[in-house]
Amino acid sequence: MYTSDLFKKWIIDHQNDDYQINIESEQTIKLTTSYGEATIQFTDVTNGTIVEFNIISYKNQEVQFYLHFELNDENHAHQLYDEMIETLIGLKDKKTTRILLSCSSGLTTSMFADNLNSVVEMLGEDYHFDAVAYSNIYEQVENYDLILIAPQIGYMLKRLQESLPDKLVLQIPTATFASYDAIGAIKFIQSEIENYNKEKKEEQVKKCHCCKKSNKRILSIVLSTNRAQTRIYYRVYDKSTIIDQQTIIKASFDMNDLYDIIDTVLLKHHTIDVIGIATPGIIKDNQHLRSTIDGRDQDIRNEFEKKYHIDVFIYNNANAAVVGFSLEHEEYKNIIFHSQPFGFGIGGQGILVNGQVITGKEGIAGEVRFFLRRMQLSDDCQQLAWSQAGVKELVIKSLLPSISLIGPDAIALYSPMTPDTLEIEKGLLSFVPKEFIPTFYSIKEPWYYMLDGITKLCMDHLEENHR
Repeated sequence: MYTSDLFKKWIIDHQNDDYQINIESEQTIKLTTSYGEATIQFTDVTNGTIVEFNIISYKNQEVQFYLHFELNDENHAHQLYDEMIETLIGLKDKKTTRILLSCSSGLTTSMFADNLNSVVEMLGEDYHFDAVAYSNIYEQVENYDLILIAPQIGYMLKRLQESLPDKLVLQIPTATFASYDAIGAIKFIQSEIENYNKEKKEEQVKKCHCCKKSNKRILSIVLSTNRAQTRIYYRVYDKSTIIDQQTIIKASFDMNDLYDIIDTVLLKHHTIDVIGIATPGIIKDNQHLRSTIDGRDQDIRNEFEKKYHIDVFIYNNANAAVVGFSLEHEEYKNIIFHSQPFGFGIGGQGILVNGQVITGKEGIAGEVRFFLRRMQLSDDCQQLAWSQAGVKELVIKSLLPSISLIGPDAIALYSPMTPDTLEIEKGLLSFVPKEFIPTFYSIKEPWYYMLDGITKLCMDHLEENHR
């Protein structure tokens, strides 16, 4: 068995010029650079050792990488370490704070950006400025840390802040912009970044709505991927009480990430009665995940049950979300949970009819992609995804068939680009009479609902097996 002493020695022997190793204690090693810090924590438990990797960026004090695993396989430990190092060193290219300026045409902000770049070069400040017309801002924002808009489009500030909740979006002070006061703009930026970082708080744990009591211990896992990274959220419930929770943050997803979560949870808590996994993709017979790349099925449920001898339950994450939402809103029995992530031309839906999730033949229900591209759209789906008007069109055209066929009481909408649900309702009125328009709810964080939903589904699953 691979021991913590051997792994620590291997880490120390592999030091290079890219980072400095500091041995904080017998349990903690830190790798430091001028742009970020990685912490390796060893925790001994009854039957083994848990290793945690955590990377903090100095630029914004945010976690860029987090995972944990049971230390037992040498090659796997080395592989995860190399992945962590790649992320740590990669922060060097992200050290410069990239700021995007925008106005109606991008012309005046382009001149101001050139001026700002000249000044920060003289001052030795680590900033870089670019400019773009407002019509193209959404296509560019993923590459920038901060968005500055000109005063003439200040009326769009609130909309941008709602559409880009993970970005700092500011309006350039009118006097600063009018006089092209680069020094004043830089001081304004520095002050706002400092305030922004101070105000950041740890995410508040939302109250679990799995009110139904269970005497079982459940591990609930939610997979969430976007263009930048993979996040895996999990909770351990013991008799309906949350006893453990964590978020894994990586650049990409690998099936071993799920094994590491389960191994670590079992090492800490010893027994789990059921494992629930909410994941993107078509789920067939509560066990198969159909790849969106090559269409092949992967029997996740069978693989995990063979290894762990624990009941495993797989569900589509939008279906889990609609169940979670229904726990918070018991007044509705017919619900659509529509997810339209930022930058994605095709969304997905979880559908609840008469209190029951509709999965359809082979799990196809809610797969908007099979009809959306064939609807009368003003442009290609992916092109529409980069403008507010385009996303509004995508959401309306995605919801219209479901509303017409199902007649939902409520729609839970996760769509950062269209935070104002009144706009969606008005757009639907072109097709559907007002009395048939459901009640809309804007969702900011869907994974809360996914965790609640997959847990409720696991409880139902246990009850059915007990019968």
